[in-house]
Amino acid sequence: MFERSSQIQGVNAAYTEEQQASYKAQHDAIAEAIADQKRKGALFSDIHVQKLIADHYAFVKQFWTPNKQAYKSLALTYVLDPAFEATYESFEPGLAKYIKSAIEIWADQNLD
Repeated sequence: MFERSSQIQGVNAAYTEEQQASYKAQHDAIAEAIADQKRKGALFSDIHVQKLIADHYAFVKQFWTPNKQAYKSLALTYVLDPAFEATYESFEPGLAKYIKSAIEIWADQNLD
């Protein structure tokens, strides 16, 4: 049977505790900033939201460089995978769907 926790532990083992803390802090800062835009009522296409999605893409590129299809697929996992969804929902209710929609716009405009 597939064990998510085992998979995550295996991936995390490749990074030092300091690296893991740094990546989490980077991710959380971006997620919180996007959540703040959502709370302000900003549309997915808002320039500030799209700038934050560019920051998110730069964060993701530390690990791999997704093309448009791959980045949009990652965004889809944010709403389909309960662990990803819970992570984003912990910042702001509805944030997983909000980020997914914002990523779709950004990817269509910026990636091949």
